[in-house]
Parts: sequence; structure tokens; C-alpha cells
Amino acid sequence: MRNTIIVSILLFIAVVVASVFYFGDLNKEEKKSVKPINYLPSDTYLITSFVNDATTDNIFKDFEIFEAVLGHSFQDHISQLKQQLLRNKDIASYLTDQEMFVSFHPEKEGIATLFSIPTTEKIDKETIIEILPKIGTDYQVQQQDTLGMQLFSYKAAKSDSTFYVSYLDDIFFATYSKELLLKTLDKKTPKFDEKQVEFFNKNNSRNAPFTVYLAQQNLPAIVDKFRRNRPGDFLRQFINIKGQTAWNINYKQDALMLSGESELEETKGHYIALFANQRKTTQRLYNYFPSNSAMFIEYSFSDAKAWQNDLNAWHAITEDSKQLEGQTKEIEKNRADLLTNFQAAMGGDFAVVEQNNSDYLGFISIQDSSKFLDVLSDVAESVGDSTYRFRYSNIPYRFYGEGLKAFSRPYFKRIDGLIVMANHQSTLQEYAQKWRRKDLLIGTLGFKNYEKIQGNEANVTVFLNTKNASSFLINNLETTYSKNFRNNKEYELQEFYSWSLQLTGNSGNFLSRLYAIYKSKNTLGATPEWTYSMGSRLITGPFVFEHSDTSQFIFAQEQDHTVHAVHPSGNKLWTTLFAGRIVGKVQQLQDRSLLAVTDRRRLYRFDSNGKTLRGFSTSIKDEPISHPTHVDWGGQQMLLIPGKNRVMAYNMEGGPIDGWDNVQVDGEILGPVQFHDNKAIVTTSYGRVYFFDAGGNKIQEIDVPGDISFVSNLGIVVRENQTLYYATDDIGDVYRITADGQSSKVFEGRWNNKYIADFENVNGTSAPELIVLDGPQLQVYQLGDTLQKVYEHTFTQDVDNRPYYFASGSGGLTSLGIAAQGTNLIYLFAENGTLVDGFPLEAQPLFYYGKINYNSSNYLICTRRDFKLYAYRH
Repeated sequence: MRNTIIVSILLFIAVVVASVFYFGDLNKEEKKSVKPINYLPSDTYLITSFVNDATTDNIFKDFEIFEAVLGHSFQDHISQLKQQLLRNKDIASYLTDQEMFVSFHPEKEGIATLFSIPTTEKIDKETIIEILPKIGTDYQVQQQDTLGMQLFSYKAAKSDSTFYVSYLDDIFFATYSKELLLKTLDKKTPKFDEKQVEFFNKNNSRNAPFTVYLAQQNLPAIVDKFRRNRPGDFLRQFINIKGQTAWNINYKQDALMLSGESELEETKGHYIALFANQRKTTQRLYNYFPSNSAMFIEYSFSDAKAWQNDLNAWHAITEDSKQLEGQTKEIEKNRADLLTNFQAAMGGDFAVVEQNNSDYLGFISIQDSSKFLDVLSDVAESVGDSTYRFRYSNIPYRFYGEGLKAFSRPYFKRIDGLIVMANHQSTLQEYAQKWRRKDLLIGTLGFKNYEKIQGNEANVTVFLNTKNASSFLINNLETTYSKNFRNNKEYELQEFYSWSLQLTGNSGNFLSRLYAIYKSKNTLGATPEWTYSMGSRLITGPFVFEHSDTSQFIFAQEQDHTVHAVHPSGNKLWTTLFAGRIVGKVQQLQDRSLLAVTDRRRLYRFDSNGKTLRGFSTSIKDEPISHPTHVDWGGQQMLLIPGKNRVMAYNMEGGPIDGWDNVQVDGEILGPVQFHDNKAIVTTSYGRVYFFDAGGNKIQEIDVPGDISFVSNLGIVVRENQTLYYATDDIGDVYRITADGQSSKVFEGRWNNKYIADFENVNGTSAPELIVLDGPQLQVYQLGDTLQKVYEHTFTQDVDNRPYYFASGSGGLTSLGIAAQGTNLIYLFAENGTLVDGFPLEAQPLFYYGKINYNSSNYLICTRRDFKLYAYRH
């Protein structure tokens, strides 16, 4: 987009903020005055302040964002300078606990940095002359008198750079630019005006690690420094309003976060200032933006009448005012109330999106659908396929101003409660396909991490996706900064997922927030502890089992049916080839032997070293539909295996058990055989429940009245010595069944006929919950006389895979895992329904979460597209 928004400013601020992080102090409760700001030239780009304290040395030493933005070499250089000069014992006592300022200034060949720090007490001239040469024992030190000002220069061996220091009015000033230092010390140099200094002082937070100050009159110069081309119309929305901004900082390992106030001056004629008199609203249009969005601006206003008045006043002083007035008369000749009714139909949320192919999309919310339909045929013409085009030019611009000026006479479609616009019909058709596929920005991992940090209540939100906008950044940043962006060895700028700015109206000014989301190496799923290579994709597992008294192992099967046993260190223990794909789970018995069945009608029992036990593997009569159930029936151990409509029973040596040869049921069996109250229980699709004794005899059959089709196995709940069974049918009704066969409907779910239902204990109670996956929606219910919703979560796409359950504590409690295959994301939910920290993350379906050795921490074991198991410590 030729007018892409404040990209350069965001990148510039990231560089500045990261550089001063290195000195920030989180432990200070009080800040001093902003006295050094009085000496800074008025063309200063940016100022930061923080307290100088030795405790900061280790606070951020592992904070990766430093090196990502600063570059590895520069950070090493700053660290050395800090220790050799700032922490030198001869001067440290004068500087400890003092507020320090780092400011950034224009220079012909780049940007110069100035360090300013007041001393705890006045230092006389003789002492200065004595101590300053001492602090540079590793440098060549020279004293200079220039224009009546005393300067000390420090030059390290094998370096072309010279560091200059001067002391004036109880303040040390230091920089690599002699010209900047002289300019700062010269009283004739224009300085910040009293109002700006007062604003900076007022917003000098006592609790924040440090504060960032921005004199907004210098924003155009900052943009010119970083951009190759002139800023376009959109960029000018933000950079030409005079005033000042003060931000305080917070941080996470994977994010930069700045928040504070932006005071505005001389706002007349500035479009973005129209939002300063509005109140924050909940912005939701981003839920509709395509996944290839390079950037977007979402606007919203709370007071439509005030907005219209302010917008009309803004229009009146633009070059387009006469054209709009003439068009108004022309439109009202055909229908006098058209513009008024169209305005009443439309809402207060609108947005512009640039995709990574440079195509625009525009979005406007509809406030009143009936009014919109009333004016639709007069304001637009149909071009087929539910697509329209405005009959008149500049309709979006007329009602929403400069934010939608890019759409002169666009095509549009109605989607949900909004219209989506594009300048080309093909662009709109492509978007409609993305919308149907749910190929949306909110479905990406990076955006989900962004949503965790940044809220959606504002009046203006600017968002840049680093990856999708990379071509623009490379082509539009000045050569030096473009090279830095591409230099992945020295910098890690491309590891930032996004940059964003939010503005919220505040009685004519703004509350402002800036965020940068970073892909930290310490983030779950970023840096594996080990990997294990397979020859094809994972089809079963991974599971974790006991190997010996001292060690466990990871078990997995790949597509060619090879089974892998992997040590917790990532080394191979053994591999073997099974006949067919393992069906259901692999289970471990008390003697550490493992059980599995395959779709080739084979039953396996083998030890933890992969050696099959006597009698195994063995053929079974029918193809299994789920894993075996191991039961101990009064000292008689057996394996019960469900087929499509029969139950097969085998002893622990692999032989069939008499009496179970012809155990058949009506309907298809729904999952593994359940064992409760000394009975084997089978649930079928015909709405029936069968109970068998140890001899294979049917001792009870429950048939729920009506034409009922069950879709899940039973949920078994024991309360007050009473056993209750719960089952769900194909239309979403839930039934409660008593032990004597009485049934009642306790819930009408109205889910679609392809929904998935399980009964598992995921909420920390003594009984299982009902877990429902209905397209994109996860719902968890507590079982009782009626069903009570415990929590729910909506994914961006339909989920077709059954949930995963991982043991997470005593009492049978499990963690709930979801793999949303269409988005390539995996999720893990805590018992209260919140996402476990670090989730979601990118991985293929089939994963494991939990301990991988007796005393290990929790690990995520998952796969990517390269046929490897990845182990991530969490």
C-alpha cells in the first residue's frame, strides 16, 4: 500500500525502546525531575528516562528482544561501555539512583544518541578534571576546550569511534557525536518549550521501569529519516498533529508494551483527531480480516452525532468539499432522504486492510439491516453473485472520511452484519472464498498471541504483520534500515510477529498504547530440547509408558506402521514393525507389558523392550473399532475387544475365551468396552446399552424408548451409592439412564449431526463432564439432573479430530487437548477452561503433554511437517 501506516515509526520506536531496556530499573519507586530535558535540542526525535542502579545489570540479561532489535554486536558494545564507564568506582557514587535520560537526535548520516544524567551532588571543576581521566583506563583520554566548554574524549584501541563527555549544571552529557554534544550545551540552540517540559515532567511515572517521551512535531522528520518515499495520505493522518506523548513501559519475555497519554495541539483539519472526542468502543471487525493481511487500521466512534458534526467540519476545509456538496444536490434530486437513511443504516465501526498482494479491503458495520435494505437498490446496483457497486463515487469517504478515501466507487458484499468492499470485483471474490474457508487472521498463531496481550477496546487500532508486510518494509525503508531488517544473523527483526498502535479518545487527547509481539526462543514450541526423526508422519501416539524402575519412554507409530520407543533424552530405544495401524490407545499393565490392536485384526502384547510375549501377536476374529479393555473378573484376567457389532474376549496368553464366541449386539458399538460394578458395558448406535457377565452372558439390556441413535459411549456417574449413565444422541439430546433401565431427557443440545461427544473428568470434580465439539465450538457441561455449562471456547475453524486427554493429577483428572487441523494449531485447556500458558502453538494433530520421566517437568511432544518428534520442556 503506497500509504501504509507508520511502519517506520513503529520500527524506530522498537529500536529505541529495546536499547534503553538494558538500563531500565524495575525496583525504583520514585523518579527525579526531568531537568536534563531542558537542555535537549527541540528537534530531538525521542527521549527515554530510567533510574541508574547496579541491580539492573541482571534484570534483562536474558531478554532476547534486546539483541533482536539492537543487534548482537551493538549490545555487546553497550554492555562494555556501561561497565567500564558508567559503573566505574570513581564516578559511580555520583550517579547511583539518579534518573538517566537517553535521547535520539538527527544526524546527516543517521541517528545520534545522547546520554544525560544528573549527579547526586554538585562536582567542582577540579574534581571533574581529576576523576574523568581515571574512568577511562582502557581508553585513550583527551581533554578539550571548545567554545568555552570542557569536553573529555574516550577512544578505545582498535576503534574508530570516540565517546565524548561533558559536565554542565550538575549534569553529565555523553555521546559519540561531538557535534550533538556541542549543540546540546549551546544555549542558543532552540530547546523544548516550557509546556512540553511540563508535560514530560507530569508524566514521569514513579512506578514504571522507564518512560518514553515523544515530541510529535518531530514525527515527520523521523519518517523522512526511515522511509525512502514520501509518506502517503494514511501516514499523514498520524504524523502531522502537533503535541507530545509520554509512554510508560511494561514488558514480557515475548513483547514490548508501551502505554500512556498523547496530548494534541492544533488539531483543526487533522482527520485522526476526530476520534479524540470519542469514547472507546469494542472493536470486532478484525475477526473478518483475511490471514494474508499485511496491515489494517480499524476505526470506531461511540457518539454518532458528534462524529457526524466533527466530520462535516473536517470535510468543509478539505479540497473535496465543493465536489461533495455538488454530489449531494444531484443525489437528492433522485431521492431526497437517500443519504440521510443510508447514514442511519450504517454503524460506527469501519476498517481498511491491505493484503500482502497490495489489494485493499474495506469493512463497515451495519447498524440497522432493515434501513440498509430499504436504501440498497438506490445507493447501489447489483452486479450479480450477491455483489453490489455504489452508484455514486466517494460514498464511503463521505460518511467515514479519510480512513476510507481509498475506496472511490467500490464493489461490496454483505457478510454477517457488515459490508466488505474492494476496488476490484476479483478482490472481493477472492475474499469471499477466504471467508468461506475461514482463512482468517484470527486463526493464525501469531494473532492469538497478540490478542492475549492487546485488548480490543479503542477508537483507532493500527496493526502490522511483519511477515505479510516484509516486502513493503524491505522496499520502503531506507537502505540501512532495510538491510538491518533482512540481516537475520545480526538482528532478529523478522522474529517480531506484529507491531500495533491503539488510540483511545480522552477528552480531546488520546490514551495511546504501542505493542510489539516477539517470537521468543523461550516460548513453548520455539526451541526443542531434542528431536527424533521418523520416516513418515505420525499416526498413533505419542504415549508415555514405564520402561524400568528408573526410566520411562515415549511410544509412537508412524505411517508405514513402524513403532518407535524413544528414551526421555530423545535417543532411540528400539523400533519394530506392526501389522497394521494401531486402533485406539496403547495401554500398559501392572507388569509393564503393553497392549495394542491393529486394523489388520492383530492383538499385540509386548514388554517395554519391544519383545512380544508368548502367544502374541495373535489374530482376532473381527477388525477392532477401539482398543482392548483389560478386566480382572474375580481373579480371571481377560482382554475385551470391541468389533463393529460384537465383543471379542482373549486371555493373557492370546487365546480366545469360551463363552464369548458369539457375543453380538444390535447397532454399531460406540467405543471401548466399559467395565463397572463387575459388569462389561457396551453402548451401541441403536440407543441401547448391554451388560455382560464374565461368561459372556447378557444380563441386562436397556433400550431408550423412541427412534434414538446414540453417538457416544456412556458417561458413568456414581453419586450417593447410585449409578447413573449419560448418553447423547445424533440430534444433541442428552439422556440420563438409571441402573434399572429408566431413562429421561436432561438436555436438548441442538448440535449438528456430526458433533463429537466424550465423557471425561476435565474439571476437577469427582465425576466426568460431557465434552462436546460442535464444528468450531467446544462446550463442557457438568452432569446432573440438568446439564450446567462449565465453559466453552470457539475456534476459528471446524474441529474434526476427537479431543485428547492427558493425565494431570490424582483422582482421574485429565487435561483437555484439541488439534484444529485446518489451522495447524494445538490447544491445551486447564481445568477451569483457560488455555494453558504457551498454547495454542503450531503443530500437527496428535500430541502428548505431561511428564516424560518419573521426575521430569512437563513436556510437549508433537510433530511438524518434517516427520520428526519434537520435545519441548514447559
